[in-house]
Amino acid sequence: MGDNLVEWVNLPLELWLVISKNMNTTIDVIRFRSICNLLRSILPLPLQSPSYRLRTLDDKFWQLVQTKIYRLEPLIPTCSSNSISNKGWIIKVEESKSGKLRHLDVLTNASITHTYPFNVLDFMNLRVRELFQAYNFYSSKYVCHWTTFQPGNDVNKVVLFPVEGRGQMAFVLNKDKKMRVCNVGYNNLIIVVGDGNRVYDDLILYMGKVYVVDTNGIIFRINCSSFALVQSSPPLNSGGKKKYLVESNGRLFVVDMYYERKRLNAYDSNIDTSVLIVDNDLSRWLHVSDLGDDQFVLGKDSNFSLSAKDYYGFERNCIYFHCRNKIVCISLNNSEIKYVDHISWLCPTLFNFNGCH
Repeated sequence: MGDNLVEWVNLPLELWLVISKNMNTTIDVIRFRSICNLLRSILPLPLQSPSYRLRTLDDKFWQLVQTKIYRLEPLIPTCSSNSISNKGWIIKVEESKSGKLRHLDVLTNASITHTYPFNVLDFMNLRVRELFQAYNFYSSKYVCHWTTFQPGNDVNKVVLFPVEGRGQMAFVLNKDKKMRVCNVGYNNLIIVVGDGNRVYDDLILYMGKVYVVDTNGIIFRINCSSFALVQSSPPLNSGGKKKYLVESNGRLFVVDMYYERKRLNAYDSNIDTSVLIVDNDLSRWLHVSDLGDDQFVLGKDSNFSLSAKDYYGFERNCIYFHCRNKIVCISLNNSEIKYVDHISWLCPTLFNFNGCH
């Protein structure tokens, strides 16, 4: 059998060309090119993550910058006395115009700084796979200087979507809970989507279409040609304070958040959540009491679902979000609330030169 083994350095050029075409992420390309001169000659430097400049009607300039969430896992599964674990971690990064990566908090997008030698990401002993993409607005004059990055505080959520005949369009949910659509580029026209009196809680790209949910819990699909709203659910009328849209296993869920202060100016609040889904006839809401092994993460620019058994630091059938400077974990089993100071979403030795083992 040993006679049939081929050293990777002796693989034919044709095979390397095929492999190079499957390098889908920036980190994949960087790792591929770092192997040897031959592979650097086959695959050029990665393209920078796309960033788009927009101008609003009041002549303010904003930069739309892409963020990415990656899964990290050891090349060799972690072994214990009883089992072998393939669990991984997640990390969120933003790429500058120079190609450098900035480490972000998964929930809040706050920049996480690291001092030398822990300011160098070490991926040598890790598999890296891209999970999700999202976009943030920044004041355009700051885009070259991360130390003075100023996020667009009046923007809650952005979805970038190509519209035939219109090019790239940014669907924007503002802090005033109004939906707007901006042409990407200069001389942008901003359009208020739907009824000007309607206000919205969340926005998502689901199954190749843009959806929003209003404060009454009605889900709408946005017709991206006319920007008209197509109702896709009945009203929820639950009394919840805010609705979040989450895609999980090909289905679209709504997380309905309830919270109230225990007393005036109190730091702690009474918080509860319920998870719902529309039935196949789009006629009634169904309560979901068990997410199975999954858990939902409600972030600043994106909401997503992961399998808790595949990642460190997560519990099954739970919802994670950020509230009043705390990380909150709510279990759907019993509505138990945990305030978490730090979640081990990140490989503890990612910034060490020895890697993870």
